[in-house]
Amino acid sequence: IQPERDLLELAAALALPNPPLRIEGFDISNISGTFAVASMVSFWNGRPDRSNYRRFKMKTVTGQDDFACMAETIGRRYSRVLKEVTDKQASNPAVHLPENSSAATEEIMEPAAPSRDEGGFPDLILIDGGKGQLNAACAELRKLGLDRIPIIGLAKEYEEIFQPGKSDPMRLDHNKGSLKLLQRVRDESHRFANTYNAQLRLKKISESLLDEFPGIGQQRKAALLKKFGSVQRLRIASLEDIASVPGFGGKAAEDLKAFLLARTT
Repeated sequence: IQPERDLLELAAALALPNPPLRIEGFDISNISGTFAVASMVSFWNGRPDRSNYRRFKMKTVTGQDDFACMAETIGRRYSRVLKEVTDKQASNPAVHLPENSSAATEEIMEPAAPSRDEGGFPDLILIDGGKGQLNAACAELRKLGLDRIPIIGLAKEYEEIFQPGKSDPMRLDHNKGSLKLLQRVRDESHRFANTYNAQLRLKKISESLLDEFPGIGQQRKAALLKKFGSVQRLRIASLEDIASVPGFGGKAAEDLKAFLLARTT
């Protein structure tokens, strides 16, 4: 693996002005319309930059609609970045919006050099998917005036690269380092999204154990989870800590502790 060479090759293939030092990749994990989540992974200079990974739980999408999930994710991610960059630009004129962005003022014409630590806009956005996912993402960028940020979709079946405004996809040689780099970003975003989905499903299954405790009710269940964060932490909590939760004073705390203990043996 030679990330620097791969980036140069990728810039040439996509006709980018510079190698994309910061690549942000997105994927959706939406199993049977439940636990719809999205991931964003960040690659800096061709390598994973895990401190800048992000994950999203859908707020507006119901059912299994990957296009809507992608739209919500892109909108949330870049409206936040836009606000952060705009706020920084107000206090520091050296911070810039993307070149020719319709969100930029006339005085902000040059793109800022990306920084691993400072965040900001990526040099390339990679969507896991084909035309549908890409179009959904592009529509959100247009709403924000950020449609000049380079963006592509990578469809799995034939590893086709879709670009805005082009009807036919691009196919790179499967031995090319540039394609292998895109695959690494895509595969990492897929792994990260599926891991988050699995964590939420396991958490839900674990929390459902509390429903078996006689007379708990949603209010007392919510109070326990707010206090301890998870059933796993509740299991190891002291009797005194459990008794401090509203509705669990005295015998109720003892009964809950015994209930949880009986289900770990």
